[in-house]
Amino acid sequence: MRRGCTRCCASIVQGVLIIPSPCGWPMPTCAGAQVDRVITRAHRILLVLPSLDRGGGERVLLQLAESFVAEGREVHVAALLGGGPLRSAVPAAVTLHELIDAVDAPKGLALAWKALPRLASLIRTVKPHAVLSTITGTNLLTVLACMHARMRMRLVLREASSLVNTKSALKRQAMRWLYKRADGLVAVSEGVAQDLHGLGLADDRIHVIRNPVDVERLRQLAIADLPAAVQDKAPYIVSLGRLTEAKDFPTLLQAYAISALRSSHRLVIVGGGEQRASLEDVVRNLGLTDRVVFTGAMDNPYRVLAEADLHVLSSRWEGYPNVLLEALALGVSVVSTDCPHGPREILECGHYGRLSPVGDAAALTGAMDAELAQPSPRGDAVIAAHSPQVIASRYLALLDGGAGVLQS
Repeated sequence: MRRGCTRCCASIVQGVLIIPSPCGWPMPTCAGAQVDRVITRAHRILLVLPSLDRGGGERVLLQLAESFVAEGREVHVAALLGGGPLRSAVPAAVTLHELIDAVDAPKGLALAWKALPRLASLIRTVKPHAVLSTITGTNLLTVLACMHARMRMRLVLREASSLVNTKSALKRQAMRWLYKRADGLVAVSEGVAQDLHGLGLADDRIHVIRNPVDVERLRQLAIADLPAAVQDKAPYIVSLGRLTEAKDFPTLLQAYAISALRSSHRLVIVGGGEQRASLEDVVRNLGLTDRVVFTGAMDNPYRVLAEADLHVLSSRWEGYPNVLLEALALGVSVVSTDCPHGPREILECGHYGRLSPVGDAAALTGAMDAELAQPSPRGDAVIAAHSPQVIASRYLALLDGGAGVLQS
């Protein structure tokens, strides 16, 4: 028996409501309809990454890939750009597909134009039951590839960035249009979820699932030797992050310059990026040349983090900064700006680490001095809520088609 539904463009077959999913395959749901639920199991999952560079989103999806394999799923990873330092972090049981050689690869729209047909072709070949993508640009491309492939699958997009980072009105409009075609949207924080809601995206499609933190893995990585640049520099405070506008290292340097920490602790900054030269100029102008250490990007920064007396995040905006979780997992005290989004949620309104106004060097100085003098409580309860098993189960519930996915 087949009859139309008066509330949506759908049909009912043997008591089960079927509506077309954004990627073109039947999906059982209908708001308010009294029907049987059908839960599919995504045995074959495709994860889509922009690259295998050192990004937080890439690390999270590779960790999820490992958890999915442990749950008996067949996992494929598609990297738009091949190569990169995280290539060795791809679990052995995962099939890696590198779509474009990073050597002489185009950038921007030219890269998207080249990657789109290759990703669509890969989807047709792999025939995944579910696709999970991360990072805004890659998410948009993945939606288009699913539309082009015309395959039956569930599509879930992970959004990890504040809309402050999306300055292009055209890109925001593309998000409004294309994100509606996904079966589910994962926001890594309540703040990011509010951003997505502000784009006009339906609340029932948005699920807050925070990032996993593998404590045992971090502790093993922290056993590594200290790099030469940091040896004999203790005691020190540290800040991990790309040298970009979002991380606002100039404010951190100014705060350090007026702090008593300038005499007692060095400042170690771990990360690479386009602002390296300008930040070195700031260091010279502040007379901090012998007190500040730039290590550059590191594949394994966790021994440097573990040996620090304090980690400071000075960002202007975030999505859900994993580095705060990693510091707490390694028993390192933290101070963060109260930026959108994530630090206030992670630190529970400043209970597990002091919060400071964005861009206020004097306030950041006070927070750093106070945290070292009287450390906040350990964040063991915070870390427990971010266990890989808990987070992976929530992703799998969404990828499998479960309604009402529990939020973390």
